[in-house]
Amino acid sequence: MKLRNGLIGGMTALAVISATAGAVLAEAQLSLTGTALPPVTIDAGGALEARVAVGTDEVSAVHAILRPASSNITLMRDRDGFWMTWDGDRASLIDSAARRDGDDLVFKIFQAPPQGVGSMTITIAYQTPDGLKYGWFDVAERAQ
Repeated sequence: MKLRNGLIGGMTALAVISATAGAVLAEAQLSLTGTALPPVTIDAGGALEARVAVGTDEVSAVHAILRPASSNITLMRDRDGFWMTWDGDRASLIDSAARRDGDDLVFKIFQAPPQGVGSMTITIAYQTPDGLKYGWFDVAERAQ
């Protein structure tokens, strides 16, 4: 998923993605142009977190972006967990929330997917003095 205005410039890191149905571990290296991370399957209505190794990077902002597979709408998550439409302009990105856990950042993507969204692409990013670093992965709810 390439986002408008060169949304993000990269990094090298390990990404760990977990879903409530059990841990799904995906190791991948993010790059300056972004890297596709392995897809994740969650229980219907399940929660989703993503863990990224940031090492000693100075993180000044974090971002979570969601694009439902069923539309061209792109949403960004605010600090309180609410999703709002994003126009694709890097300058309009708002800060999301993640917690630092040692050398990792843990992004809480959602406790449950937005209503009516069962398949999506998630982009996670964080700002450093060197630029915005990112990666993305597809998420789908498990069929019942």
